[in-house]
Amino acid sequence: MNEMDLLTRFRAEVPLGVSPHAEELFRAGMTDHPTERRVAPPPRHLLARVRMPWRLAIAAGLTAGLAAGLLIAVQPSRPPAPTAVQPSSSPRLTVKLLADRASAAALAGPTVPAGQWVYRLTVTYTASPPRGVPAKITQGNWSTADGSLSYNPGSWGTSPGHALYSELGSLPRNPIALDRYLAKLSYPNANATQVNKDVADFGTIEELLSNDILPPSLNAELYQALGDIPTIQVKTHITDVDGRAGVAFVLPETSQSANLEIILDASDYGYLAQAAWEPSNGSPNSAIPFTETAVLKTTLVSGPGSVQPDSAPPSRAELTVERAATAMLGSSKSGLGDIPAPSQWIYRKLSAKGGTREVWARADDTEQASYVNGTLVTCARSASCASGTKWLVATGPAFTLIDPPTRAGPWLPDAPQALLDKLNTYRTGCTDTAGYCNAVGVIANLFSGYADVGISSLAWYFSLADVPGATVQNITDAAGRADVEFSFPFTGGITGILFNARTYQFAGYLRSGAQTLLLQQANVAGPGVRP
Repeated sequence: MNEMDLLTRFRAEVPLGVSPHAEELFRAGMTDHPTERRVAPPPRHLLARVRMPWRLAIAAGLTAGLAAGLLIAVQPSRPPAPTAVQPSSSPRLTVKLLADRASAAALAGPTVPAGQWVYRLTVTYTASPPRGVPAKITQGNWSTADGSLSYNPGSWGTSPGHALYSELGSLPRNPIALDRYLAKLSYPNANATQVNKDVADFGTIEELLSNDILPPSLNAELYQALGDIPTIQVKTHITDVDGRAGVAFVLPETSQSANLEIILDASDYGYLAQAAWEPSNGSPNSAIPFTETAVLKTTLVSGPGSVQPDSAPPSRAELTVERAATAMLGSSKSGLGDIPAPSQWIYRKLSAKGGTREVWARADDTEQASYVNGTLVTCARSASCASGTKWLVATGPAFTLIDPPTRAGPWLPDAPQALLDKLNTYRTGCTDTAGYCNAVGVIANLFSGYADVGISSLAWYFSLADVPGATVQNITDAAGRADVEFSFPFTGGITGILFNARTYQFAGYLRSGAQTLLLQQANVAGPGVRP
C-alpha cells in the first residue's frame, strides 16, 4: 500500500466533524466558478468544535521561529512554463477564489493527532549558495504533527508553531480577526504599521503551513485568513523548484521583507512550497529566483528516524517520551550538551532492597569507589580488583562511543530504532533477545552510569518507546517519589525503567520486580566526598 492509499484510508477512518458551511465550501471550492465568490466568515463554532486528543505544550515564543522562517525557510518560484497556461474557459484566479479552493482542499485532508510523527522530504534551492554548497539540497526531516518536536540526524529541537494547538478553542472565529491575532504573535505592538502586520501575519501562516499538519478546519481557516490580508496578490502559471505546476499567494516586497510566496498545486491546491523572490523590472509576474523550499513527500510514520508509512495513532509510551523530550529540551537544567570531563568524579546514592549504597565513579566509569566494611575502596577497571567490583556500567558500549574524543567519532547510531538494534548486540545475561531485553539492560546501565550526567539522551528515550510491548504507568516508588515506569514484557533482566514524573530524569530501574533507585547525584572533588 503506498503513501497516498494510507492517507486516504486514514482520512476515511477519521470523521472530519465539520459544519454544513464547511461542507458547502468544500463542494464549491472543487468546481470552477463563473464569477468570483466571496465566502462569508466561517461560523463561530468551526474552530471550537476541533478536538485534539493529545496536546503538547512547552514555553516558547513564536517570534524566533518566524524570524527563522522568513530568513531560511521561505524560498523561490520560477518563471512560468509555456505549457502551464490555463484554458481560457477557466475563471480568472483571484485571491479570494484561490483562498476558497485552498480551504476546500484543506478540509478534505486527514485529521492527524498532534503527537503523530511526520517525515518530510524537502528540496531547497538557493540562487547564490556559499562556496562549495550546491544550489539544490534534498534532505529528510522529522517532526511531530504539531511541530513541538523536530529531529534531523544528529540534532533534536523544538518548534514554536505548535502553540496554536493549545489555543484552538480561543482563536478568533473569522479570518479578519484571525489575521490580527496571528500578526500580533510576531508584532505585539498594537501601533505597528499595516506593512508590519501583513508581513507578520503572512510569515506566521507560512510557518504553520510549512511545518505543521494542522486540523483540517484550522488549515481551511488559515487559507481564508491568508486571502483577507489586504496586500496579498495571486501569481499563476508557475512551477516550483521540483518542476510542478503551481499557483501562489504573494506578499509583495516591503521594507520588512522580500517578495514572499506560498505555492500551491495548480490542480488540487495542496501545499507545495514557500519562496522568496525579487521583482525584475518592477513587474510582479516575473521573478529572479532567490530561494525556495518545496515539500516533495509527506509521510505519517511511527517515530523519528522512520520512513515507513504508519498512520497508527501514537501509543501512550510514545506520547510519554515526547513529553520527556520537550521537558528536557525546555529545561535549562537538563544538562543537554554539558558533558562533564571523562575524569570528573560523580557521587551517587542508590537504594535497593538490601539498603542504600554510596558510589563514587568517574564520568567515564573507568574508576569507581565505595565503602567496604567501613573502608573506602577505589578500583580501576584495569586493576585486579575489577572482577570483584559491582560496576555502574556493567555492560554496554564504552564511554568513548557515547562521547568520542574527536568529532570524527565513531558514534553510536542517532536514530532511535538503529540505536536500539545496536544496543541489543551487547549481552547482559537475559535470554529474551527477540524482545530487546539486552538493549533495555544496556540502557538501564548507561542511564545509571553515563547518560544522566550530561549526555544527550533523547534518542535513548525514543528507543524505549520502540521496544515491542512497552507500556507506561504512573507509580509511587519505594522512596515515595512520583515516577513514570516504562515496563517491558521480559521474563528476565531489566523489566522496568523509572523516570521522575515531572522532570523525566532517570530515577531507577526494576530487575525481577525489585527496584534500584537513584536517590542523589552530584559532581564532587573525588572519592569519599559527599555533596
